[in-house]
Amino acid sequence: MDRLHPFEPMRSVIQNALPHTTVESINPLPSCRLLRFFSAKVSDGRTVLLSMTPPPIMRLLRSERAMNLSETLVTKWILEEVLQSSTQVENTGRGSTDAYQHVGIQSESGGPRISPEEIGDSSESMLRFLPILVAHSPSPAELGSPFNIFEPPKGVSISGLPAPLNASERKTVDFQRGQLVRRLSTFTSPNGFFGPAIAVIGSQFESTDPRGAQLASFGIRGARTWRQAFHALLEGVLRDAEDMAVTFSYEPIRGYFNRLGYLLEGVTTARLVILDASDESNILVSRSTKSNEKGAESHPHTTPIHDPNRIEIDSASEKSQTDRSGKEGKDGKSPETQQPIIAVTGFRDWSNCVFGDPLFAEVFSRDPPSEFLRGFNSQHNGSNLVDDRESVQARLLLYECYHATVGVVKQFYRPGPNSSDREITARRRLVAALKRLQEVDEEVSGKRPRRPSANVEVWPVKKPRGDRDSPGPSFGMKGPGAGII
Repeated sequence: MDRLHPFEPMRSVIQNALPHTTVESINPLPSCRLLRFFSAKVSDGRTVLLSMTPPPIMRLLRSERAMNLSETLVTKWILEEVLQSSTQVENTGRGSTDAYQHVGIQSESGGPRISPEEIGDSSESMLRFLPILVAHSPSPAELGSPFNIFEPPKGVSISGLPAPLNASERKTVDFQRGQLVRRLSTFTSPNGFFGPAIAVIGSQFESTDPRGAQLASFGIRGARTWRQAFHALLEGVLRDAEDMAVTFSYEPIRGYFNRLGYLLEGVTTARLVILDASDESNILVSRSTKSNEKGAESHPHTTPIHDPNRIEIDSASEKSQTDRSGKEGKDGKSPETQQPIIAVTGFRDWSNCVFGDPLFAEVFSRDPPSEFLRGFNSQHNGSNLVDDRESVQARLLLYECYHATVGVVKQFYRPGPNSSDREITARRRLVAALKRLQEVDEEVSGKRPRRPSANVEVWPVKKPRGDRDSPGPSFGMKGPGAGII
């Protein structure tokens, strides 16, 4: 790691981005994500996050290119959208993170600070979850790859917690995660286009802008309909598979889209979607323990759901975790006076984003927990974020087909110790989705149900004994779509 990414160049770029400071330490963050992350402590007490693209030797899918630029554009665009309605703030998308510390914002023109208490809508409450961009470089000259420097929200990834989530904490995190995904879905495309976030947001740059030139080099474009945008994503991963001679049912996948893709036209609003919102290596959480001496004031459930400065904590998870022995704590207080709190604080990686159907997030294709759906369905200003609810079930099947295909192809591009197991799991998901799509196709066309054709069932991988009896993901009224409708 030191040989490939010497810390001295990192120290130099961070100090250039934050003048009048010195870098006290730099540590790589363990992560299974494609972007590489380094945490740096600086002399003014802050911790900044350096993110770098994958090594050049790593093979990437078409959808995984330009990750560094996507992360830059998405986080900066959300911040600008949040602050657009504030007349006191000007040019807040640029400059040092000094302007944004602790969500309090000082305009460059010397205007008054905007405190969290003054933020009144759900979009502006996103400030506390956003990383603040300090510096961006599309050039590999300084560190060998493009990089971003952020002041991140507090917290660690769920997979990086020293102790795993208990059942109560899991419910709390799932509920808050659902609310956060919903709040992100309230952000809509700035120009009405669908597709990868870098294509939609980047289309605003002039051809002379370096970022515009970088986008053009990747051939990434937005689309006027969600059907066109999804088709481009699906064809992209199928072509990735063809490039690596991956063997599976290309014809059924393309055939079901051709026959059922018109259902995607019911999605008329291009909303921001974080595809990997369910990935525990990406979700940041913060644990704390608060004293309950002041009574109800310290209880998180006393904050109503419309409070813009926090995501509501599930009532089933609000109760304090008492000492099973029933004894007093070390501080002499009874266990009931300690209020364990866990809160979702944001995402580590913001690069995997599209504008489209909120249900395209992979979490909706993986039997989302009831608490997540309850958080997602919580109403804010009566907004309805899911278009054309009658076609939800079929759309989820098409999305599951895409996600499972990506899961298979990744194992050929980046094989690892458990690639075979992950490939088989993804293939099972794809088989199940194709079988259900066949049922939908027959129902729509008025045909009598028949047994699935062989080219959907047969796969060029070995299956464990009993595989045919293993249940696939459910997309019926008892599946994930049921909690959305």
